[in-house]
Amino acid sequence: MMRIKTTHYSAYLMLFMVMFFTGFSFSAHAGQENEQEKADKVILNTWLSEPSNSNESLKEPRYAVNEQIILYIEVATPRWFTSGTRIANIEIPNVVTKQRNTLATNFTERKNGVTWSHQRWEITLYPQEKGRFIVPSTAVSVEVSREDGGKGAATLYSAPQQFIAVMPSGLLSAEQQWVSGRDFTIEQQWSRSNDHLKVGDAITRTLIIKGEDTLAMLIPKIIDHTSTNEYQTYAQPTQLVDSQTRGDYLSERKESSVYVLQSGGEFTFPTYQFTWWDLDSQQLKTIEVAGQAYKVSHTLSSWLKMYWKTVVILFVSTALLGVLAIKLRHYYKTHPLPTWLVYSRAVKHGQWGRVRVLLYRALRQQHQLIELKSYVQDDKWQQDSMDFQNSKVTASQARRLWKKVSLLSNPWVTFLSRVKPKSALPQLDKYRKSYQDQDR
Repeated sequence: MMRIKTTHYSAYLMLFMVMFFTGFSFSAHAGQENEQEKADKVILNTWLSEPSNSNESLKEPRYAVNEQIILYIEVATPRWFTSGTRIANIEIPNVVTKQRNTLATNFTERKNGVTWSHQRWEITLYPQEKGRFIVPSTAVSVEVSREDGGKGAATLYSAPQQFIAVMPSGLLSAEQQWVSGRDFTIEQQWSRSNDHLKVGDAITRTLIIKGEDTLAMLIPKIIDHTSTNEYQTYAQPTQLVDSQTRGDYLSERKESSVYVLQSGGEFTFPTYQFTWWDLDSQQLKTIEVAGQAYKVSHTLSSWLKMYWKTVVILFVSTALLGVLAIKLRHYYKTHPLPTWLVYSRAVKHGQWGRVRVLLYRALRQQHQLIELKSYVQDDKWQQDSMDFQNSKVTASQARRLWKKVSLLSNPWVTFLSRVKPKSALPQLDKYRKSYQDQDR
């Protein structure tokens, strides 16, 4: 009895093992067939957009640095997609990559009596320097329907793509600030805190740069946020906006700066230039952003802050002049007035007798002469001398003769004559002068 049971157990064990291994082999074979079936029912194609400066003779496409390149990824199936397609991140050194359009372009196509469903995705690439670049194989995960009503998922890998980036113009260098794109425009806005500006008020300058087929982060900064003596600059946060409308990629950079006025007067904010490479015309273009002039009124504190040195100099000068005037007034209370001043007063009041006396006194004291006509021998002087002695004297004539005769007609000469050391032998100087006159 025990032998019969042992024999039955052995038979059951062998039957179980045969069934287990047979089932495992069938399951593995079925899994391979399912993956092959999924792959056969999904087609993956990738390619790059045409460069703006297309040249069919080149084996590899050549794009401008910063030019927008679109990597197209298209998946197709004779069934339909049951879930969202997932594309792995693409990383390329010195190339900015971004999937700006999060929605695919869906369409159908009929081939050999079978309707195929297509999804076309776009990944934008922006090379940042010249050179050769390779777009690596990218994983694309899809899920499609099956004929039995189920779903099948598969991961496919795109073929690598390569391209070359070059500098579009010899006028450009890697150190310059520029960008490639289409239809760039700049809008400038000015606003101020008050209609009548004074020190302490603020002026806000805003620039809105718009362009197509570029990326907002690639648009170079324009406003220089450097402060000056006239204003203090405060940079505002930059706003970057990228959008996509009906297949057109639009980018916008908005930057602004607030200028707090520090001094009064009239000054002009700087003019800026924006350089970009036009992909349509294949030309280097520049947009000039004009500055604007403003007139700012001073406050009392700002005026003193700006002109305090001048105020101090004027105050000190006025104080010194006042002290000098007081000293001169006290001095001339006990001393005679300068001869030139007495002469000027006599001419002003028409005291011609006194005018003649003073003029002849100056002639005798300064030139040791007693006749006007002996001073100068030219005809003009001889005529003036005769008129001065015989006819009525005029104010202009009196001043002209005094200016010619008197060495002390200038107040500064009078002052210097007082501080100039006197000659040790004045009689010798007189003889020397007389000998010089005889020689003439």
